[in-house]
Amino acid sequence: MSIFQRTDFRPEGFEDVIGELVDSIRRTFAGIIVDHLEDLLAVPPRHMCLVDRHLSLMEGERDYTIDLLLFHVTQMRYIAIQVQVGRFDPALVARARYALDLVDDLVRVPKVHAPTVGVLLCTDAAADQQPGPVAITLYEGLTPAEEADLPLSVELIALVDRCLDTTDVKSGAP
Repeated sequence: MSIFQRTDFRPEGFEDVIGELVDSIRRTFAGIIVDHLEDLLAVPPRHMCLVDRHLSLMEGERDYTIDLLLFHVTQMRYIAIQVQVGRFDPALVARARYALDLVDDLVRVPKVHAPTVGVLLCTDAAADQQPGPVAITLYEGLTPAEEADLPLSVELIALVDRCLDTTDVKSGAP
């Protein structure tokens, strides 16, 4: 037996440690994206302000986290942004819609605030789509003028793209 022979030996708990590292990297990267989103969106010219980051909403035993909750002061509505580090899955849209319903039920004051809208950002497309970030805007029931005041999918995709540092690679910049 050679000392360079490959073995399938893995120390006990190896998979757990790797899983924790991957989760930590994903949380860190999601935090970077949320930082950039806050810097880009929660500014007076956009008429939006920060309400909370990583807001935890409980329903029964389930915990739903809103990565970034903003408030649009001229539209008087909350904007909930979910960040998914990884591939886009259509099931995430249903989960994001459900989180919007929770914000409406637990945070919004119906007599004062307009219905909550949201955005789902994924850092990578599904396997059957072009690679790259995906942004799904959940702006149902808004007029074109109201939508124009909110973050555009193209702008959010560009932001995630910059966070992934792929725009410099594509353009050939150093």
